[in-house]
Amino acid sequence: MNPWGVSQPRIEDDERHDVRMDGVHFFRAAISGPFVCALDPGNYSYCVMVRAGRVRLHTDFPSNTEIEIGAGDAVAVSGLAPHSFGSIGARKRAPVGRFERRPLASKVPRAGVELIVGVAPSEALSIGSLMVGPIVVREKEQPDLARRLWSAVAMLEDEYADESWIDRNLVIRRLAEIMLVNMSRALLVHRGSTPDARSIPTSRQVMRAITAFFAAPERSWTLPDLAKAAGMSRTRFAETFKLVTGQTPKHVISRMRLTAIARRLASASLSVETAAEEAGYGSSEAFVRAFQREFGETPARWRRRRIARMPAAETATHSRLRAR
Repeated sequence: MNPWGVSQPRIEDDERHDVRMDGVHFFRAAISGPFVCALDPGNYSYCVMVRAGRVRLHTDFPSNTEIEIGAGDAVAVSGLAPHSFGSIGARKRAPVGRFERRPLASKVPRAGVELIVGVAPSEALSIGSLMVGPIVVREKEQPDLARRLWSAVAMLEDEYADESWIDRNLVIRRLAEIMLVNMSRALLVHRGSTPDARSIPTSRQVMRAITAFFAAPERSWTLPDLAKAAGMSRTRFAETFKLVTGQTPKHVISRMRLTAIARRLASASLSVETAAEEAGYGSSEAFVRAFQREFGETPARWRRRRIARMPAAETATHSRLRAR
């Protein structure tokens, strides 16, 4: 038994020992002056490392959170979570733009903020990142982990600078996987738990249940349903789910359903009544109360705020949808 009272899995069953980051790539971003930018939404898991300057991350899931990081720090975030990165002092309600992607091997002019961004196009990773929330490695607080991440970046820069190696993409992927393992170690540090990676139970089955939920979010999911999708007993699933995510299945599923509807409120012509029905609430009043409890504001106010912060292209798309 491990310190949490959950039986320890075999090491070969641990999800992180079978991680594959096919298609992972890295780019640079350099920005001077005030800015608010977002990474592309979707099934992506991102690692953002600050080489120079300071930035503030704002994300809506799994809670409304702001995180400030500076040179030497890194943060992992899911593309499924609404988010933005802003310079310190930038207006919080400024329109959201996109980062200009520069090749990792290129030289960039000195700027107020310099970032290195890793992009892993993986549904499992993005869902896992969504459930856990942003993971931060601060150079002053976790110097060993930060050093390992930046050592991997130095090797990545070497690989991107030399395209002659036929196994170049394999090395890039392996370095990204090493970075992922070290980011997951940071999660253990944040939770005040043992650094022994073998004491964390497999998340493969939990991710299987979450994936099943995303495939049919309109379904009235129960704990036994999720446990069955995971291939686990109800008790084992509940214990493992809370250990992996830090929250109960009921709370996370409720919030994910609300988050899915919240994203649609900002991108489609969806009435509060329809949103309430699709989210599984018996009345629009109950839906509004639940929404306000989770996000701190009503659906109408949330919609107005999100639309105001959308990049111009997304705002135009939203306007066309509402005009139909």
